[in-house]
Amino acid sequence: MKLAKIIKRCRIDKPEKFKLSNFDPAECFGLSTDIEEVRAILAEGVARLEDMQERLYAHARWSVRITKKCWR
Repeated sequence: MKLAKIIKRCRIDKPEKFKLSNFDPAECFGLSTDIEEVRAILAEGVARLEDMQERLYAHARWSVRITKKCWR
């Protein structure tokens, strides 16, 4: 499943109608649950976030700093 579809399914556009019981906590959206694959995907995502953070910092814009320590 593409990331855009996953995000769309996870978004809460109408919080007043949101019920946690309507969602399956085991849903993985077709993504792997193998820990080694997940670690690789997570590491790639963290590296991407770090790169974007550095770009924002270089342009003197507001940003949020996310480091690898956050993902342990």
